[in-house]
Amino acid sequence: MHLFYQPDTRIFELDEEESRHCTKVLRLSTGDIIHVTNGKGLLQKCRLNIGRKNVTYEAVESITIPKRSYSISIAVAPTRKAERNEWMVEKMTEMGVERIDFIVTEHTHKETVSRVVNLARLKRIAASAMKQSQQYYMPEISLITDYNSFINETDATTRLIAYVPDNHLTEHVVKKVVKDSGTILLIGPEGDFTPEEVKLAMENGFEAVSLGATRLRTETAAVAGCHSINVAQLL
Repeated sequence: MHLFYQPDTRIFELDEEESRHCTKVLRLSTGDIIHVTNGKGLLQKCRLNIGRKNVTYEAVESITIPKRSYSISIAVAPTRKAERNEWMVEKMTEMGVERIDFIVTEHTHKETVSRVVNLARLKRIAASAMKQSQQYYMPEISLITDYNSFINETDATTRLIAYVPDNHLTEHVVKKVVKDSGTILLIGPEGDFTPEEVKLAMENGFEAVSLGATRLRTETAAVAGCHSINVAQLL
């Protein structure tokens, strides 16, 4: 199935990048069938019309794909390298994630945030990953600069923070996930959360969880956590 992304349901035309992929890569022709999603659950079966300067389509069938019974939000401190943040977004989107929030923490290198968290580019990467993995919901991606407010306003049913205290008695994230509900997982920066940040999270209903026996890079921890929550919903 050839899946394309058009977030505006009032427009029946592919953008320049999607048009190029349609005509130059897939070699599709007028009359061929494609599928288009708006990233919010709408899936349309469409008939192509290849023009000289644009690619339009006519919707011949539309259905709405229901959301899954649970949701996953990953709140992660951005790494200092843009490509690692991009890899993180791509892989979590492929696995299935509803929200990705890049949070600025005490140990985040604040001077690099605007350079390494390019929301427009990250959303394009997420759109590509959504299509490649044959999904119909785009994750929301945002940059959060106020850690305290974010923690205070979180309303997820299951609130988890990847943090292993000195006693090392923290259970794995899989054991803390509640089926068919919303889960948020906090992932700290290089250097981890400060004790004050952990304390604030705990006071707001977050539980400490482990992601395994080894120390993980930030981007690896985020992807591993996202995968673990998805797997826990299937157990």
